[in-house]
Amino acid sequence: MKLHKGDLYWDETKRDINFLKMDSDIQTDILIIGGGMSGSIISYILGKTNKDIVVVDKSIPGYGSSWGNTGIIQYNSDMSIDEMAKRYGEKYAVDFYNLSLNAMKYLDKIVNEVGEDVGYKSTSSLYLAKKAEDLPKMRENYEMLRKNDFPAVWISKDKLKADYMLEAEGAIMTSSDAELNPFKMVQSLHKKNLENGIKIYKECEIIKIDENQGFISYTKNGYKIKSNKLIIATGYAKDMYPPIEKLAKRDTTYSFVSRPINSHLWGNEEMVWDSAQTYLYFRKTEEHRLIAGGRDESGEDLKSIEEIKKNGEILLKSVMEYYPNLDTSIEYVWQSVFGVSKDGLPFIGRDENNPNKYFALGFGGNGTCYSVAAAFIIKDFIEGKNHPYSYTTKLPREYK
Repeated sequence: MKLHKGDLYWDETKRDINFLKMDSDIQTDILIIGGGMSGSIISYILGKTNKDIVVVDKSIPGYGSSWGNTGIIQYNSDMSIDEMAKRYGEKYAVDFYNLSLNAMKYLDKIVNEVGEDVGYKSTSSLYLAKKAEDLPKMRENYEMLRKNDFPAVWISKDKLKADYMLEAEGAIMTSSDAELNPFKMVQSLHKKNLENGIKIYKECEIIKIDENQGFISYTKNGYKIKSNKLIIATGYAKDMYPPIEKLAKRDTTYSFVSRPINSHLWGNEEMVWDSAQTYLYFRKTEEHRLIAGGRDESGEDLKSIEEIKKNGEILLKSVMEYYPNLDTSIEYVWQSVFGVSKDGLPFIGRDENNPNKYFALGFGGNGTCYSVAAAFIIKDFIEGKNHPYSYTTKLPREYK
């Protein structure tokens, strides 16, 4: 399944990691299938438990969904807390948002522990209302966030213009969010993982799994991996966890990175996203470029390069509606496939039919945040504990 098309940016910032190449059958306590953001974070957290861990990736870790990631990381879900409360009850919504907020705090600790430059910065996000008719819904979202003590502040239209140089009707500013270079993050985590004795294999595709006695995972190159426990962290790939296929779909989004910008941007250069139907999010990169994404489309078909460039220019024009004084142009532009569940929530937890099989599938808009949450939920399960918020992400789920 092809996940990207176009001229991507993050590999321009890459470092070389000496991943292993499988050349024999192996045995391990825990096998993690997928070496992207989820696999790298989960193996790092589980590595502290002194378990024998193997990670395999069908390509090279970092070149899956992480490659197209814009590095905008928030506790705020694509489904607002008030909407989630209406669907599933206020306790459920508050617990899910606490799960995400705690994950953001853990992410900060993980980056500090790794101790390398991964383009990380703890920051705030501005959730903008482009039209006046969007304000009542946004106020409802804000009131429930504040009622439950989530870090959120209301920003008026006049204050947005005066203090942030942004043209919008109003905004919610949330803190405890973050930005990072996803490519560097995956590589730095795996560098630390390799130092800690975790075996990470590149170009090792799993084509079949036998679950009769423990797990035997068969690779495309003809080798077998025996493991006591199995973690599926394959991003948006198909067929690795069939039960979700009827519960999820895959769409595409467009992204671009601008040429370096010399001037100061808005406010404290917070991350920005909006409430418009076509969806838009943007931020400044560590190299003082603008990175933006949006214009999501249904289906997983990737367009022609000409269409991708056209959508990139439309995205840039949309950014300039909020920030008319922006002076830049596009240098990199691409289209990516991403997964969404029918309820907008990730699939994280334990397989109800096999207590030694776990999944960490961050379908939705907050993949890195969900990866951190998955690491601690799965760690608790493996240690015989029950994470207090794990019920919000488990399968099976019934949709209303």
